[in-house]
Amino acid sequence: MEHIIQTHEFEHYDLADELLQKYSDEIRDYVDQLLWWNERVNLISRDVSRETVVEHVRHSLMINSSGLFKSAEIIIDAGTGGGLPGIPLALVNRDKTVVLNDVVSKKIMACKQMILKARLSNCLTKNGSIADVEINESTCIVTKHAFKINDLMTMIGERPWLGIIMLKGAEEAQEEMDGVSEPLRINVFKLDQSVNPFYNGKALIEITRL
Repeated sequence: MEHIIQTHEFEHYDLADELLQKYSDEIRDYVDQLLWWNERVNLISRDVSRETVVEHVRHSLMINSSGLFKSAEIIIDAGTGGGLPGIPLALVNRDKTVVLNDVVSKKIMACKQMILKARLSNCLTKNGSIADVEINESTCIVTKHAFKINDLMTMIGERPWLGIIMLKGAEEAQEEMDGVSEPLRINVFKLDQSVNPFYNGKALIEITRL
């Protein structure tokens, strides 16, 4: 059986904007913390502006519109870096357990401090490879520009999982399937119809097993 790859237009920008507004205080505090830690640990680009960081948060919150995300009990943010998309998702979904995972211990240390500052009791950290993180059938893995599809599929292997949501380039779904033998359904939601050039070429990609 071959992979099924379908392309759609993303239609939920308003939801991300509503969440930004509703949780503006919490998001402002997180952005402050991220910028502070970024000067010390290099979590994202050193010369990034505050406005761009807020756009990264908005981008992360687009995952909240996914039915796949909504049905998951546990969210693992693989390759979290400075907590994107995991911390924004944890801020607006206190009923879900969010695990931030990264191989770089300094980044996980910074994330731990940001979690404490935000009093996010639903957000945990796990240092090391995603290959060593516990995953089960109620788990949704999310990641923002951290992995190629085939590399991530190799790392998680045959373990059970509910779904995978990736924020990455729209064309990469087709290009990154080499070596993936397990048949997958991939829905590519293109974000570049937004008037904001930040989203040019970007997509939200949902992956489930067939």
